[in-house]
Amino acid sequence: MLYKSERELIITTLQRMVEIGLVVNTAGNVSIKIDDHYIITPSGVTYEYLVPADILVMDGNKKIIEGDLLPSSETDLHYSLYESCKDAHAIVHTHSLYATAVSTITNELPAIHYQITDLGGPVPVASYETFGSPELAAAVTEKIAGKNAVLMQNHGAVTIGSNLKIALERSILLEWLSSLYLISLQSGQPSLIDNRKLKDAVLQKQKYMKLRQDTNKKS
Repeated sequence: MLYKSERELIITTLQRMVEIGLVVNTAGNVSIKIDDHYIITPSGVTYEYLVPADILVMDGNKKIIEGDLLPSSETDLHYSLYESCKDAHAIVHTHSLYATAVSTITNELPAIHYQITDLGGPVPVASYETFGSPELAAAVTEKIAGKNAVLMQNHGAVTIGSNLKIALERSILLEWLSSLYLISLQSGQPSLIDNRKLKDAVLQKQKYMKLRQDTNKKS
């Protein structure tokens, strides 16, 4: 079996997404890209019963190499994002409650907290298009430039990462930021962080990452 460990990782990631409320039923999908192969979830299968053989392995032409099930309805979206984001090797797509709610009321999720820097700053909202369509793939890909997350109007959200762990962490963060923004709006007019201060937060994070690396080397 090709990529058995990666297919197992996709299953555990999907099950984790259900546990923490990022998806309902089968409303979400996950993929990993390794070289010219795309490992992606099937369409409409309950995550609880997935086995590694159910996860599809596809080539660059969207031809199925291994797997008997129908690939995710958002396969075009995954391929388009990988083509646009060369450093991305994993994608998580959710229909999470708060992120989807935010997508219906604004053109972007603003900088409500400095941790939004991990998503590339304020998160844009791609215009609504029919799920699984080339138009949706194009709309999301257009908005992903320089970002690690995009909200999809009246639909959900997508996050990317260099690996699946990072992509999932970003989906969790996006949902938390979305909930924080909605709660703040209900309580009054929320303050936002400007671009200069966001850049300061990025520099501060880089500083502490270097300090941790230096400390680990010494130990």
